[in-house]
Formats: sequence, C-alpha cells, structure tokens
Amino acid sequence: MLKKLLKKNDFVKVYHNYLYLLLIQGTNLVLPLITFPYLVRVLGSEKYGLVMIAYSLMKFFIITVDFGFNISATREVALLKNDMQKLSKFYWNVLIVKSLLLILTFLTLFLLTISVDKLKLDPLIYLLSFGIVFGQSIFPTWFFQGIEKMQIITIINVIAKVFFTMTIFFIVLGPQDYYYVPILNGIGFILAGLLGFFYSLKYVKLILPTFQEIKINITKTFSLFVSNIAVSLYTSSNTLILGFFIGNSVAGVYASMEKLIQAIQTMYTPIYQALFPNLSTKNNKEIQKTIGKMKLPIALSGLIISFIIFLGAESILRIIFNDDLITSYYKVFQLIGLMAFLSSLNMLYVTLYFPAIKKYKTRMKILVSGGFFNLVVALSLVKAYSIYGVASSAIFTELFILVFSLYFYKKTLHESI
Repeated sequence: MLKKLLKKNDFVKVYHNYLYLLLIQGTNLVLPLITFPYLVRVLGSEKYGLVMIAYSLMKFFIITVDFGFNISATREVALLKNDMQKLSKFYWNVLIVKSLLLILTFLTLFLLTISVDKLKLDPLIYLLSFGIVFGQSIFPTWFFQGIEKMQIITIINVIAKVFFTMTIFFIVLGPQDYYYVPILNGIGFILAGLLGFFYSLKYVKLILPTFQEIKINITKTFSLFVSNIAVSLYTSSNTLILGFFIGNSVAGVYASMEKLIQAIQTMYTPIYQALFPNLSTKNNKEIQKTIGKMKLPIALSGLIISFIIFLGAESILRIIFNDDLITSYYKVFQLIGLMAFLSSLNMLYVTLYFPAIKKYKTRMKILVSGGFFNLVVALSLVKAYSIYGVASSAIFTELFILVFSLYFYKKTLHESI
C-alpha cells in the first residue's frame, strides 16, 4: 500500500521507518501477549488483575509525560533536521519539558498511593510500575522518527525489552512474585530508554533553549496533550473503572482482551507513524489525496479482522490464555473485536490526517468529546452490566469518534476547494 502512495525516494525512507516502528510497537505489545498468558496461570486472576490495573494507570502517566510530542515534536524535527543549531535547541526544549512532567507525574502517583483507598491497599505495585513511565519518557522515538533514522535504536530497544521480559518466566513462579512483573518490565524500558537517549546525543549539540522558547513549545503542544489525555479516557480508563467498581479479576479479564485488540492496532500505528514525517512536509491537497487512497484498504482490513474475531473469539481466547475465566467472557471479546474496524479508521484521521494538516484543535475537539463520552457511558453502565457495559461503552465511543472525524474531514475538504 505504501508504494502506491509515495514517490520512489520517499517510499524507501518511509518503508524502512515503517519496519522499524513496527518492530518497536510490536515489541511493546506482543511481548506482553507472550508473558500475560503465563502470568494469568502463575499469579491467579486476583494478582494478575492488580498488575493490569497498575499498568493501565501507568498509561495515563505515559501520555502525560509525552505531552503530545509524539506528534508535534516529530513534525518539528522533520522540518529542522537539516539545521543543527535549531534542531539541537528544540531537542533540549522537549527533553526539559518531559523531565519536569516526569517529576510531576511521580509526585502525583505518590500522593495517590497514600490517599486513594484502592491504591493504598498495595501502593508498592503502583510505584514499581512507574519504571515503565520513566523508560518510555526518555526513549526519544519522536526524535529518531523525525530525522528518519530508526535502525540502530530499534535494535537496542527490542534487545533490551526482549531480554528482561523473558526473565519473567524464570523469576515469576507464583502469586507471591507479582512484584517482580513491574520491576522486570521497568528495567527493560529504562535500559532501552537510556541507550536511546545516549545514542541520540550524537545527532545534537548542547544548546539550551530560553524560558520563553520552552513556554512557546508548551503552548503550541498543549492541545495535543489534552487530546492524548482524552484518548486515555477511552483506551485506559475502562480497566481502571472495572477494577474500582467490580474487582481485580474482572479488570484483568478485560485488560487481557484489550491487549489483543491493541496488538492488532499495532499493524496500523507504524504505518501512520512512518508516513507522518513525510506527509507533514506536503501541502494539504497532497495529504488529502494520500488519505483518500488509504481509506478503503484500511477499512477492508479492519472489517476482515473484526469478522475473524467474531467467529473465533472463544477459540482465540482459549488458545492464547488457556484460562476458563477469560474464555467464559468470549462474548465480550466478540463485542470489542469491532474496535479492529472502527479504530483503524479513527487512527487514520486523528493520528495521521489532522496532525499532518496541523488541525490540532480539531483533533482535540474530537478526542475530548470521545473521552468524556466514554467516561459518562462506562460509569453509567458498569454497575448494572459490569464488563459488558464497559465493552459496549468502548464500541459506542469508537463509533462516536469515527462519525465526528468524518464530519470534520469532509469539512476540511470543502475548505480547500
């Protein structure tokens, strides 16, 4: 599909970046899919659910520290990559903001563990899970994506995470070992992050930005930050809602199924991420032409995947997890399987199209509306319908976002005529 969308020179760069980004995304999502079935059996549903609730909370903090730089900084680096002075200053600008946010989020987590009853029951599991946030925040994917040099950093990332993830099979041997899960995952993320950070220094000089430049960067990126927080309201909050209102076991069941859907989304995310630096340098008409060509193949692939999940939900869960509790909820998996179709198209607009044409506020409107919509619906349905209510909320939200995205997409088409 990429070859038809791009010129020959652009295709080579984008295709290579796509492969490396696919490897990074695949590592982040497929490795847990390898370990989680093992953890379900070894830890039991209660401890496994607790680990997944902590992981879901960390995703909020990861998004906070990222602050939307996965889009804005990638675009800016792509534009500045031939100017060492400006590139270096911008690099340290982003790093300073992320460092401040990292400190702020850790203090927030600490306060939550001493004040929220649910978290006070086992504060150490949440604090140890913060290693993932630290590692993810210092790994400069946005920088390497922008300068379109992903090869070495991908290898570093994958080797570090694979090694420490595999150690779970040798160290986590029973329910009493559940603390080791966030520790080992955190070490993998931190090591990859540090290696990525030090490797990135060969491409920049130490040129610190002024306070005014940092302030401008924060202001320009704030709408993306709000958008990304809104995304987490329907991608991460559902596990937390189930954990708080129903219990750890059911939250773990939902998180397991959600992981499978996120693994499917991994196929699309690298395509959009690889195309983004290239598209961000094009004019609006060229961007719209590219999106127009992508709609049908993306929709068809998502529809096929959703259909396969619907037909084989029970068998898929039994093969992957081999757990009677998770398999008994196969109808939930059939339901959220629709997300493979809906989210693939949503991502085309909110992850690629609107950021590429710099419609950050439009993207924010869509995602904030969707985030609050999910929160209201999920909280309304969870007590009466438990996991089925939360799963329904996720599908309604994806549909809501798709309709909203299409409306604004067509509006921008008319504006450019």
